[in-house]
Amino acid sequence: MSQLNPAQKEAVLCIQWPLLINAGAGSWKTHTLTERVAYMIQDQHIRPEKIFCVTFTNKAAKEMRERIARKLGLEVPTSNPFRAHSLPIIGTFHAVSAFFLRMFIDRIGYSKDFIIYDEDDKLRVIKQIMKELSLDEKEFNPRAVLGTISKAKWDGLFPQDYEQTVDSFFWSVVNDVYKKYTAVMRWSNALDFDDLLLLMREILKNDEVLEYFHGRFEYFLVDEYQDTNILQYEMIRSLASKSRNLCVVGDDWQGIYSWRWADIKNILSFKKDYPEATVINLEENYRSTQNIINAANTIIKNNSNQMEKTLFTNNPIGEKIVLMEGVDEKHEADIIANKIKTAEDYGNWAILYRTNGQSRLIEEWLIKKNIPYRVYGGLKFYERKEIKDILAYIRVVFNYADMVSLRRIINVPSRKIGEKTIEGLMNLLEQNSYSLIDIASNPDVLNWFTPQARESLTRFFQLYTTLRSIASTRTIRELMEGIIGGTNYVEYLKAEYGEEEVQWKLDNVEEFANMASRYDGLIYPENLAMFLEDIALITDQDRDNENSSESVSLMTIHLAKWLEFKKVVIAWAEEWVFPHSRSLMESSAIEEERRLMYVAITRAKEELYITRANERYSFGNYSANPKSRFLKEIPDEYTISDTGSRGSAGSIFGSMGNGIHWLHDVMSQFKQETTPRSGIHIPKIGKKHNASDFNMGDRIRHPQYGAGTIVAMNGAIADIAFSGMGIKKMNIEIAPIEKQ
Repeated sequence: MSQLNPAQKEAVLCIQWPLLINAGAGSWKTHTLTERVAYMIQDQHIRPEKIFCVTFTNKAAKEMRERIARKLGLEVPTSNPFRAHSLPIIGTFHAVSAFFLRMFIDRIGYSKDFIIYDEDDKLRVIKQIMKELSLDEKEFNPRAVLGTISKAKWDGLFPQDYEQTVDSFFWSVVNDVYKKYTAVMRWSNALDFDDLLLLMREILKNDEVLEYFHGRFEYFLVDEYQDTNILQYEMIRSLASKSRNLCVVGDDWQGIYSWRWADIKNILSFKKDYPEATVINLEENYRSTQNIINAANTIIKNNSNQMEKTLFTNNPIGEKIVLMEGVDEKHEADIIANKIKTAEDYGNWAILYRTNGQSRLIEEWLIKKNIPYRVYGGLKFYERKEIKDILAYIRVVFNYADMVSLRRIINVPSRKIGEKTIEGLMNLLEQNSYSLIDIASNPDVLNWFTPQARESLTRFFQLYTTLRSIASTRTIRELMEGIIGGTNYVEYLKAEYGEEEVQWKLDNVEEFANMASRYDGLIYPENLAMFLEDIALITDQDRDNENSSESVSLMTIHLAKWLEFKKVVIAWAEEWVFPHSRSLMESSAIEEERRLMYVAITRAKEELYITRANERYSFGNYSANPKSRFLKEIPDEYTISDTGSRGSAGSIFGSMGNGIHWLHDVMSQFKQETTPRSGIHIPKIGKKHNASDFNMGDRIRHPQYGAGTIVAMNGAIADIAFSGMGIKKMNIEIAPIEKQ
């Protein structure tokens, strides 16, 4: 135990009573857990099969199992590790539940040879039940129904329990489906992943089963206890109810998963559940410099609902935290890329952000600087399905000969156009030298298709005609609105994905539309040509970097929780962004946002950069969001400011941003629209400027092309010369320009 500090050693030796190891970030808790289990087996001669360990990820369980095996000089089992009595039970909550349900599920009426359904299997069952109950999928989204059932199970509610909570028509419908779903699953002798925890709790209510566990296991260890939900909490409480030899490890300061139904109260109330418990704080951080740790401490101390501890480190003081403020969001991305480009050690860098959509501009500037990068936990921005779908629609509108894009979107969302119909359409176009415009203007050529196929194709071409009209008279953003509304794309996403993933995708679409609004004012068809060309250049340049082994890591803060990097950039540190706008009305939500910032800061080992933009372009206007309250909570002694190569824009903070979420407004415009036949209403973009306010020779600023000079004017149409970009013809009444 020579490698243990005093607090870690105390945690290792404390094995005979309830114990809470309050392990701060970077405090080597996994090492402490490994040493604790090894000490129990080697020094205290506790039989391995008496020890029960659960954690949250397969990776963490595998790592713990391997470390303990090495410590004990044992081989890691290659088959089912739960059957190897030379090692403790070590696995995720779901894995250990599945293992023991195989032994005891017959006590609650299932057969031991049950199967486990995945998400697709579950959705098929739900859709079949809804069909039997004559429920319209357009009115009751199957994924929404399934998500509500899943939430009920995570809350520990069977159908008869859930029925007592019903207080809306939708919930009553869910209740009917839940009852039928439970019956079908039972008849099929099938479980879903939610059932593994729900039924594990249920079998533990059986006295005979509980007596088995109490006889077999005496020592219980739970990792990441702050992330447990009600079912996991009740499961552990039952298992440890006799011996009370329970050790939980966690950090309430890193409780950031309430949206996954984790309950931070489980760790905060541990002493209430076990008054005799010992609490040991692991406060020494082995990861970060003193400046980084001090900043993390001062921020997290502003939370009121938490346990007491203070991180410290014996590492060097290190560099001060660099606060970088860009003039605007492009300058912010530019100074991030410049900082990384200058250092060149790309593999040591991570850029963290609050939501997925925030990666777009950062990706573009990394590409411009020829910096290789990798997006973790998802695809690069322009590779995401929702972006590629909308982009394919725009390409087909711009270029009626783009058959690759046509194939992608002709049945997205589903129009019940089968592959045979698609091939027939392709043959019609090729053999008769027709274009999409020809067919749209002469739908009679579709008469040789079956009536159903002809109707579906006709509706598609009516939509296509409308979108072409929008493209020629409106902005690209308005074209996107027409695509989203005319195809009911939001409803399509909700039908295909879970609630959490849908929100991410909507954030991405919103950011894409925001990017497109930079091309407002350009005259058709140059606006579409420039838009598509710029994206093509970005994605093409990106492919040049794909084979690099040393890449910058991009990810959301939630995904970074178990990782560490030498150099970390935390981007978009502004109110309404981080903390997120959805958290501003509840103190508990703000406290979770603050814990998220704490997690982000403590990912950094040596250097930490926190960036923001003094003003941010959003749908044709610049707005100034105040700096994040979390920045204000870091004492000046730990920070240094860096405004980047373009210099400071000065203090131009205005009122808090409007939190524009245009997508919801777009969908409300189309709510009454059943088909595209009656036309698509596109909300008009308000006039931004009066043409009379501009003159030849005026210097202007454009969010996409930078500084320019008006060299000619004809009414509202101006020719503007941009350095290195040539002359662009724009309608200055709607173009996103500002006088300099």
